[in-house]
Amino acid sequence: MNENILVTIESKYHRQQFDDWLAGGKIEYKGKTYYWSAQNSNYGFGWEVEPITEEDWSNLTEDEYHKIMKIVEKHLYDHKIEYSIGYSGFN
Repeated sequence: MNENILVTIESKYHRQQFDDWLAGGKIEYKGKTYYWSAQNSNYGFGWEVEPITEEDWSNLTEDEYHKIMKIVEKHLYDHKIEYSIGYSGFN
């Protein structure tokens, strides 16, 4: 079975006052929706992606969780807003 993972960046903006970037969005994967937020402080640390309500992410394996976070981070750097990735290529 080939499931897809859909990554959506719902908002991304620069805060002049703090010279940083904020972003937020959702992941649709295996029939569930997961929400995330991210910050890039422009101090060389890159995007720091965090789940919103960690309990909602608890049904994912640790490996799935880390791969999803890497995908979100990559897409934030690509400056795109939506991706659909075949599950077979995700593993």
